[in-house]
Amino acid sequence: MNPHDRASLTQDPVLERAFRERCRLLQEEILHNPIPEHDKSRRRMYYAIVRLARQFETELALSHLAAVNDHPGHDAMFFRHANIDAWLRFGRQYDESLRLKVKASMQNEGLYRMESGTENHKIMNAVAGYLTAQSWPDWEHASEVKGRCSRYLDNYLSSVCRFGQGEFDSPTYSVFYLNTLATLYDFAKDSSWKTRAAHMMDWYLANTAGEWLDGLYAGAHSRDYHPTQTFDAAPAGTVAAWLYFGGRQPNLRTGEPHYSIILALSAYRAPDLVVRIAQERGTAYEHFETHDLTIMTEPAHDGHETRPLTGKSEGFKGLGYISRSGVRKYTYMTPGYALGSMVDGKQGDIVWSGQLRRWSLDWRSEQPAGVLFFNHPFPDFGNPEEPYADKWQGSSPYEQVVQYKGALIALYHIPAGEWYKYGPRKPFPSDQDPYIDGFFSGTAILKLEEDASGWIFCHGGTVLAAVRVMRPYRWVAGEEAHRRLRSEGLSNAVLVQTAAPEDYCLTDEVGGDPQRRVETELALFREAVLAAVSYEVSLPELTNPSVAFRTLSGDELGIEYDGVRTINGAPVRYDDWPLIASPYLNSELNTGILDLRHGEQNLRLNLQFGGEAWK
Repeated sequence: MNPHDRASLTQDPVLERAFRERCRLLQEEILHNPIPEHDKSRRRMYYAIVRLARQFETELALSHLAAVNDHPGHDAMFFRHANIDAWLRFGRQYDESLRLKVKASMQNEGLYRMESGTENHKIMNAVAGYLTAQSWPDWEHASEVKGRCSRYLDNYLSSVCRFGQGEFDSPTYSVFYLNTLATLYDFAKDSSWKTRAAHMMDWYLANTAGEWLDGLYAGAHSRDYHPTQTFDAAPAGTVAAWLYFGGRQPNLRTGEPHYSIILALSAYRAPDLVVRIAQERGTAYEHFETHDLTIMTEPAHDGHETRPLTGKSEGFKGLGYISRSGVRKYTYMTPGYALGSMVDGKQGDIVWSGQLRRWSLDWRSEQPAGVLFFNHPFPDFGNPEEPYADKWQGSSPYEQVVQYKGALIALYHIPAGEWYKYGPRKPFPSDQDPYIDGFFSGTAILKLEEDASGWIFCHGGTVLAAVRVMRPYRWVAGEEAHRRLRSEGLSNAVLVQTAAPEDYCLTDEVGGDPQRRVETELALFREAVLAAVSYEVSLPELTNPSVAFRTLSGDELGIEYDGVRTINGAPVRYDDWPLIASPYLNSELNTGILDLRHGEQNLRLNLQFGGEAWK
């Protein structure tokens, strides 16, 4: 297949019909959604785009566009991207007054700068600036803005396909890397930018496909606002992935589905091969990723001091967006569930943990909230009034993990009297919350049993999970019938062992009784865990704690806080991690080449063009 020939990549009429049906459904659902007062400017823009696309309430749509161009709001990069997209798609429907408003609001040279802000803010500004300069070439700043935005996009996209992202795999923000590039793909007059936009969308979607589980954005994430609301919050990035890959439909009447409207209107199509990778979940596999790195000669994010890598990765270092050491992800994908985690260095390496999801067990369920995880509550911004402990958002900078396949150790070592000062957030006392909390779904867990041994056994329908907390715990009333497990102490550890229910199924004995089947599978799993699993734990509060864990499969995991992490006695060589690797995907660091395969199909994405810093 020739990746430059988009038609050759998208020939399956069944996949195309399914995609178009999801596009139609997304548009029709958003037509019914209200515009909340707290997000009026952004919603009006995207809802106007839907209405103009459907030729429904067009006068209302045009009036909303005019109103927002008069008062774009404080997060104006969202407005600028939507505004230029709407102009290029529907500007012929504007009257002269609205045309002049759009031209005036977009021609502000000072807006298109990428020196500060988050990655999603910068790519919105860069695409909007480039297309603004293209749209009005006689603008006095057109050449300067177009050049500046081109250089930013060139270097940023080259970095992503070689070293991963800072805002990696966000269930919310991943949509903005897709919808901005979709706008660039649809309207760039320069064919090289059109090609590159398509290739980068292929890359982002392939990166997501490896951890897509029937509507679930599984694994570890940066910037996760809805960790306990897997379907009913409609996170923006999850909706975008659902649009391309299908699976269980999120609730499109809530959350932020509107950001995917541009994707539903775009001429871009995901390669059939990428869609099949996302949908194929016949067997279990391991998925690896690296993010948040750069080369030694490049500056770190926001001037942070970062750590150099060793081993095969010598010459690279952490970028410092999330961690000074970079991020290594590992996800064990199975037909029914995914256990995923990330390694992000030692204490003091974490730059931004307030929206992080360091590890998570996600499973297929007819009920919402098919997820289990623990954290040491920690705020995003460090404001004393922030209700961070109730939100389940963020992961502590004092949590470290090691995982192999369906087993995981999470180790906590909360220092007394330290002020967390490693990142750009306000200093915050490390031990304000000297405990860890565990989220146990009250909807997606079909049966939960507490054993006298200290193990907690759960049946989620498509997953069996055993959880062992190493200090005493108690249950705290949770929201919406969910349970919150709280265990106090500055040092603590959690062991997680998972398995597929079909491995413990005795169909002949239980017949067609679903409840009896759940009870039998959980009992057999409990028996197996208690017979095979063992552990050794040391939890001092003044020196580094450690855990050794012999798993159900006989594998041995080990971790010492701020020390070595081992699997079957061998240290895990995180500095030698690939950029992406699984049975379906492979890309080595600093190559810009991603190989994809599914069955007899193969595709090589070559992203080695551009990127002045990496030539």
